[in-house]
Amino acid sequence: MTRTSYLPVWLAFICALFWGLWWLPVRALESSGLDGAWAGTAMNAGALPVLLLLFFARRANRRIDLRVMASGALIGGAMMLYSAAITETTVVRAVLLFYLAPAWAIAIEWMFMGRRLRWINGLALLLAAGGVTLIFRGQISLSHWNAGDLLALLSGMCWAVGSALIFTGPDIGARTLGLFGCTGGMVIGAILAFGTGHSLPTPADPLEPMLLALASGMLYIAPVLVVTLWSARRLNPTLLSFLLTGEIISGISTSAFFLSEPFGWPELAGSALVICAALTEVLRPAPKPAAA
Repeated sequence: MTRTSYLPVWLAFICALFWGLWWLPVRALESSGLDGAWAGTAMNAGALPVLLLLFFARRANRRIDLRVMASGALIGGAMMLYSAAITETTVVRAVLLFYLAPAWAIAIEWMFMGRRLRWINGLALLLAAGGVTLIFRGQISLSHWNAGDLLALLSGMCWAVGSALIFTGPDIGARTLGLFGCTGGMVIGAILAFGTGHSLPTPADPLEPMLLALASGMLYIAPVLVVTLWSARRLNPTLLSFLLTGEIISGISTSAFFLSEPFGWPELAGSALVICAALTEVLRPAPKPAAA
């Protein structure tokens, strides 16, 4: 790979570190009265003005495609499911259950994109599965799962399918993808919130959550989402999913430092296994498809 072709790899990894801090504004909004999926929905609403400006600032390349709409909805849905998961389970479990996404990505590439399975794919899956088993301390039966765990797992599935559609679909630009992702996330977030019994919150002081949602949406969600989607168009879904495990580093380390969540040798060893699974794919990336 040339130095230029490494750019989306590095940008995806840097964005992953920022996504690992997603729990900070989510928990802050939760404490201000926006619980469940409402925190993520509010942040997407804050990002919407920036994404609309970016979309209309560029007159060229505004093509709309059903696959793009579906991929945007799935990526946005993944964000909302993950946001809700953070409020229902520990950050450590939410992060690592989301990162079963590479397993779904490998299956998607094998079944629908003609990718041949290699021994290194099997190794990556074994390492990731071992990491999740350690995080749950060997107790992975359904009786030990809560609603947040399930939401995190579904989030990873949505991300894997959405990134596959982005990679194989027409290149309509990260700005358009970001706008669809944000809009889809808002709609799915509202549906998820009402569907789980979380009515529209009415905080005693609405100004604080509004300003926090606007700031986190404009300064955090909008730029990180657009750059992530720009990289997603240039990296195969499995490589992207594994690169984004950099979120584990920032997410687990900051949550262990600031929150009183359990973090011992099983969590540390499990995180190391998942990151090793990431390295197997990064060191031997799959070929890129022809340009759309």
